[in-house]
Amino acid sequence: MASSTCSFPHDPLANLAKLAAVKALDTAEEFFKLQYFELAIMQAMVAKEFDPDLQGVDHFILAYQIHKAVAEKKDRYQVLGFRQVTDYVTIKKQYKELARFVHPDKNSSVAAEGAFKHVKAAWDFLSDPAKKKAYDKSLRSTPQFQGSNVKNTRKRACPKGKTATAGDGLFKKTIKIMRTTAAGQNTCCMRISVCRVA
Repeated sequence: MASSTCSFPHDPLANLAKLAAVKALDTAEEFFKLQYFELAIMQAMVAKEFDPDLQGVDHFILAYQIHKAVAEKKDRYQVLGFRQVTDYVTIKKQYKELARFVHPDKNSSVAAEGAFKHVKAAWDFLSDPAKKKAYDKSLRSTPQFQGSNVKNTRKRACPKGKTATAGDGLFKKTIKIMRTTAAGQNTCCMRISVCRVA
């Protein structure tokens, strides 16, 4: 489970956002264990929205995205994050960066070890000049070779319609928090939506 090592500020609203971020990241880990890669990515993005400084959240997302690419049978370039056939030097640089971010010693996500193995396998294949040349030729001959489906856009924490279902083990809880202030000041409102695995 993810945990926050930072001390929380004295502002109760900020405390709540940081706690929600930790819970959202814990939920992302549970989604990953159930092989709901897209939901794990979305939930980790929610954690990042609650607390952009949450330690390691970007590396968790990266590990989930690598698993998603492998599960969707994307080509080896897309596993490494490329949208098209790329040269050896660029691949080597990207491999080193990815390996550092998803290495289990640096990334505490349950997805890290598998993501590291997938990245290493893609690199081992593409670093062999003969295999790379044949693979590039086969990719260029298919008109369906397109970019990665990984987007950096804001996504919903739960898919629409997934509120309090029993069959798939998912449910969504929304909390509305109103903060009263002195007369004449704006009222602060925060809504928190968290998906959980039942």
